[in-house]
Amino acid sequence: MSELIVKIKSNAKKKYLIKGKEIDFEELEKLMPLSIAREKMRKVVSIAVKTGLSKMTNKEINEIVKETRQQTKHNR
Repeated sequence: MSELIVKIKSNAKKKYLIKGKEIDFEELEKLMPLSIAREKMRKVVSIAVKTGLSKMTNKEINEIVKETRQQTKHNR
């Protein structure tokens, strides 16, 4: 195994949930996509709140899913 020194700002370290002063590259590879997914989920939640979609009930969501699936089957 070889060693590579990488400098990272403290805010990026927090963003990727890196603790300590050393991390295995394999662990870093796992953390990066998780961080990206968390950020995308925050954006989705923010949009849902702004548009009122966050107030939908499970019943309403299931009805939309059902209608969409029926339309998809019909359009094939």
